[in-house]
Amino acid sequence: MKKILQILTFTALVISTSSHALEITPLLGYRGGGEFIDETNDKKHTIVSSSTYGFIISGEPYSGGKQFELYYSHQDSDINSISVTPPSVSSGTANIPLSVDYLHFGGTTPISKTDKLHSFVSGGLGFTYLSPDFTGFQSDLRASLSIGIGAKYALTKRIALRLESRVLATMFNNNSAIFCNGGCTIKVNGNFFTQGEVFAGVAFKF
Repeated sequence: MKKILQILTFTALVISTSSHALEITPLLGYRGGGEFIDETNDKKHTIVSSSTYGFIISGEPYSGGKQFELYYSHQDSDINSISVTPPSVSSGTANIPLSVDYLHFGGTTPISKTDKLHSFVSGGLGFTYLSPDFTGFQSDLRASLSIGIGAKYALTKRIALRLESRVLATMFNNNSAIFCNGGCTIKVNGNFFTQGEVFAGVAFKF
């Protein structure tokens, strides 16, 4: 989590120093999907859908109405059916608390615009931080990307309502391992871990 905060702080400073105006949007949303298939036993481990929170920091629009953005989103969830060593649990498997953080630097490209309402395509590149809350499991930092579609509705000159949906994909090498700490919990079968998120927020322009 420390790495995420360092990157977030640095990127926010870059945006703030390169823009004459800033827009900050606190977000509340809901994220679903996400599963790992363990290649050692073909067992599927699913992340439970749950609420999210975060924010977007946007720079002043430049040519064509495009906008630079820093996107951060946090989810507290569980990952199902993880093998653990008794006596941690009697059955040998458990649902492990897992937090999933995304930090992406990207932006938006407009689709259409009126005086009050404009729609856009969003996207970004950055990192996913997977942090299991269980003794002996280590957190993982992976490269990821996102793409989405959204809209803003101006309430005043400096306040707008933002609605958006995104698909988030975290990259893995096929047969790579995660949550390793002396041993590895899951050997991943596949190249991507994907989730979908919908969120809403109120944008404040400064």
